[in-house]
Amino acid sequence: MKVLWTAFALTSALLVQSALGQLAPGQARLFDPFLLVLVYCALTRGEAFGMLAGGAAGWIQDILFGGRVLGLSGLTKVLLGFGVGLAGSRFLLTSTGARTLVLLVTTIADALLHRWLAAVFDVPTLELSPSALLTRATVNAVLGVVSFGVVDRRLLGERRA
Repeated sequence: MKVLWTAFALTSALLVQSALGQLAPGQARLFDPFLLVLVYCALTRGEAFGMLAGGAAGWIQDILFGGRVLGLSGLTKVLLGFGVGLAGSRFLLTSTGARTLVLLVTTIADALLHRWLAAVFDVPTLELSPSALLTRATVNAVLGVVSFGVVDRRLLGERRA
């Protein structure tokens, strides 16, 4: 069942990212719905499932929205999925403040790791300015915490019924 929900979440992220690319192409880079799926899966299911969700999310991004080299976002998201899942299994990261911090740090780590891996493999990428990166981290954190709350209420409501 968790694989089905993750596939649904990744499909939803794909639709959101595609719609943003069509409606506001310049602003589409300021929100990463695939990162939200990765963080939620890693926090709720652990590092192995976080890596799998991150790999799938990264490959979708690479294939549909990436550049000329496939696998860069996939590798980045796998590493982040492991790190967030490991932290989620070691620390209590269920409060709103903790999840906000995780989303902020993960967004910044995603951009820095992607930039570093692109440099290692000599792949040109579009870089975000520090203010754009901070805006992206804030947008991801706010929308992520809200969506995590909605999903948690929905799932907990089903389990209680």
